[in-house]
Amino acid sequence: MSIREGWVLCDQGKTGTYRQCLALANIIESVYSIPFIHKEISLKGFWRYLPPHFARFQTKPELLQKDASSLKPPYPFVIVAAGRQAVTAAMAFRGHSFIIVLQNPHINSSYFDLVISPLHDEVKGDNVFSTLGALHPIRPETLLELRQNPEVLKKYQSYSEKRITVLVGGDNKYYRYTAEFMESLVARLKYMITEHPVYKGGSLLITPSRRTRPELVVMLQEGLKGLSCQIWDGKGDNPYLEYLALADALVVTGDSISMMSEACLMGKPAYIAEVPIKNKRFKKFRQSLYDNKHAQCFFDELAVEGFKSLDELKRMQEIVIKKLKTVFK
Repeated sequence: MSIREGWVLCDQGKTGTYRQCLALANIIESVYSIPFIHKEISLKGFWRYLPPHFARFQTKPELLQKDASSLKPPYPFVIVAAGRQAVTAAMAFRGHSFIIVLQNPHINSSYFDLVISPLHDEVKGDNVFSTLGALHPIRPETLLELRQNPEVLKKYQSYSEKRITVLVGGDNKYYRYTAEFMESLVARLKYMITEHPVYKGGSLLITPSRRTRPELVVMLQEGLKGLSCQIWDGKGDNPYLEYLALADALVVTGDSISMMSEACLMGKPAYIAEVPIKNKRFKKFRQSLYDNKHAQCFFDELAVEGFKSLDELKRMQEIVIKKLKTVFK
């Protein structure tokens, strides 16, 4: 039995993955007026380690999850899932719900109704639609509204109109930040607002992520002391959206596909401060951004024109809504 609601299934603790699912869920909810419920997936015992295709032998989805009650019937009309454990759980809902998987499911795409995966993952199938960048819930109209908001403008009136927003990531399984990289980033930012012919006299709005180690933030604070610069200290609400909205140009560290995608949303000059990640997926993604004029390497000579907007959610919206017409009649 199905009920008219949607579920977002994500691996426990994967905030970035959840934001991608939320972006798509928001679109479905706005068109079909159904509520979505977020369910974090943490599988029982050996299910945590088995490849997703083993779940095709499991007929009771609630037996997979530690919190068994969260996956009990009635089942939702639509499931948006991402992450290895979430995909394993979603496998058990075949025949009960319309299943949309984001990212690489690491199993034949035919098990699901729709798969939206990054181009660099090279997932194949008749029901697979590829994106260059990651889906995210940030919308251009939201940023435009913030950019014109008198209260927001007043809040940042002491900063130059040539505002450069800097998105700083942190350690992941592919790379651990070094002092040498931070020194090169600081030096390049200083050059940008003190010497570059276009950005000279500008201001820096810098927001670290949850993954940015405290000592790295200190390096930014010390290295940029005396310049027109605001660095979020981690207290109170993250000004991330305000910084994105006010940006005349953006610099983003190259350790997060989601952050790089968000930096390219508005078609402003977007520069990627490449970290030495050896992972081929990251390298291929960054090169795709460069080839398609969405971004440029921050350590090259900086161009200031010719950048194109990257809005993959808008591109996927029509495809998803069309597919769901078979479900919401």
